[in-house]
Parts: sequence; C-alpha cells; structure tokens
Amino acid sequence: MNHPLIVVVTGLSGSGKSTALKAIEDEGFFCMDNIPIDLVMKFIEINDAASFDIPKVCLGMDVRAGAVSFTKKAPWMLSLLRNISEDVNLIFLEAQKEDLLNRYKETRRRHPLSDLYPNLLDAVDAEIEMMSPIKEMADYIINTSKMNVHELQAKIKDIIARKDKARDIYIEIRSFGFKKGIPIDADIVMDVRFLPNPYFVEELKEKTGSDIEVKEFLNEHVSYVDFIKKFKDLIEYILPLYKKEGRSYLNIAIGCTGGKHRSVAVAEEIMHVVEKSGYNSTLIHRDIA
Repeated sequence: MNHPLIVVVTGLSGSGKSTALKAIEDEGFFCMDNIPIDLVMKFIEINDAASFDIPKVCLGMDVRAGAVSFTKKAPWMLSLLRNISEDVNLIFLEAQKEDLLNRYKETRRRHPLSDLYPNLLDAVDAEIEMMSPIKEMADYIINTSKMNVHELQAKIKDIIARKDKARDIYIEIRSFGFKKGIPIDADIVMDVRFLPNPYFVEELKEKTGSDIEVKEFLNEHVSYVDFIKKFKDLIEYILPLYKKEGRSYLNIAIGCTGGKHRSVAVAEEIMHVVEKSGYNSTLIHRDIA
C-alpha cells in the first residue's frame, strides 16, 4: 500500500503556521488546518482507498483542537504515522515570547488557551511548556522571530523542495519568430537576430536549427560561439536564484526573425543546460510546422 508524503505543521500560536500552510499548499499539497487529532487516522484510512488517492498531504495540528487532547495524543500519533508511512515530516514553528505577545497585541486575537489562562503571558507560557515534547520530535524547527512573511515562505518552500522533487521549478524553453509575435507568457526574452542567419545560405534555407548542418554553420562563427558560452553561463547562474525566489514557473523565450534557424539552435543548447542542472523542463519550437 502506497502512503502519501505527509507534512505535519505545528508549533506555538502566533508563530506563522497559517503562512506556512499556505506556502505548502502552493507546492501542490492537500492541506487541512486545525484537524482534530482523532481524525488523522481516519483520513489516512480514507486516503488508502483507491478512489481517494492524495499523494501529498499537509496536516495543521495544534492546541486549537483541544489543548489537553492534542498535547497528550500528538506524540503517539506522530509515532504511529511514521510507522505506517516512510515519509512523514514534522515542521515545528516557534518565536520568542516577546514576539508572540506583540503579535497577539497587534492583531487583537484571542489566544487558544485564553479560556484556561485569561492572562496572555500565562497562556503563552503554558503553551510553550505543553508543546515542548512535540518540539523534540520535530524534523525541522523554525524560529520566525526574525523572519518576515516572504522569508518564512521561502524557508518552507526550501524544506518542501528537498522532500518533493516533483515540485521543483518548472522551466519552459521556447523558440519563436518575431514576425509572429513574442510569446505573451515569456519571463525572459532573448533576441538572437544579431547572429549569422543560415536562411541566406541556399542549402540551409529549408532546414531548421535542429539539423546538424545549421548547427555546424553557426559554430563556424566566433560571434555565435562567444555568445552561446556567455548565455549558457548566465542561465546556469540565474536558475538557482529564480528557484530561491520561490518561482514555480519560468518561461525562457528565444527569438529570431522566422523562428526556424537561430532561435531553434540556441533553444536546444539552453535546454541542455537546464537538463544538466536537473530541473523539470520542456522545449517547444513554436514556429516549426
């Protein structure tokens, strides 16, 4: 029986769990927040049914669903999950006590333990003590005191990327001809009309940039050889930066006049760089019939 990739997000109230769950949802996970701990196993049982297969699941659990029940049963539940699935990851979010207090004062929200501890400081102290055994079981502990929303999202996505390679940045390389317009969804546009044009060589006119004869023609010119080296270096340099920034998609469009010779040859060279770097990618020659 194949069990899903499971990520459990928990931690102290006010530490940024909602932001973390949203970031994980953006990575293709089915997320459930504030799920009572007694329902976790029921969900796993349902998920095992062939008609209800969810490969990636994120569970948000904390004291909101009942402080006593959660803190008593959570360690047992996590151990049980790890016994039935090979890939269970617990992310625990926390922050300095002063930051938690300030966040509650700024938002004017009630602390989940306020019914038991009317004083906010007492509630925060009690939760820190209650959650201590669960924190010790965590695979990842994130202190959000010095983080803004974007930094926390980036941290969460970096963790998920390590566990779920299928959610790596998706890169599309597309060749095109300017006479038919620039692709409207392009993030990076490289105009290669400055390169020597094989179209004006009679025996190459009806061929494309995928043909070895066209590639050999281009490689005979210093301008092409120098350009392709620098362009490859640029792409290899910027891809990790786009990934770090949290991009899910990146469209690289390479254009020449007709979209059949120079842009095709360059796009195929860039595709080799992307594939060598291990990214999910697709190559499209838009204007080759």
